[in-house]
Amino acid sequence: MAFAVGACNSTSGPDVPQGISAVSGNDQYAAVGSAASNPLVVLVVDPSGTPFSGATVSWTVTGGGGSVSDSTSTSDASGHAAMTYTAGATPGVATVVATVAQVWTTSFTVYVEAPSSAVARVR
Repeated sequence: MAFAVGACNSTSGPDVPQGISAVSGNDQYAAVGSAASNPLVVLVVDPSGTPFSGATVSWTVTGGGGSVSDSTSTSDASGHAAMTYTAGATPGVATVVATVAQVWTTSFTVYVEAPSSAVARVR
């Protein structure tokens, strides 16, 4: 019986996402039951910090109610992935978390206001 042992001296690993950060859509306002004016946008990067395309980003509302338009999105050629948040029925503060590679996360805060007090805000 013969056994072959092989070694690979390559230092490069598999092409996987290595980080995620919020790009836009954080700290915005939405009226109860309405979609936020701006999408939640993240940037996914590889180990060298280069934009990573084709990564699946999972989106979860972790506080304050409301919903996202889908549970996942995919990063584009520039490493960006986006999601739409719709406020729930109760005013308050909502938190949405974006996760890539089941490890890297970033979060967004959306301030949910009662319809009568909702006004256009510029940040």
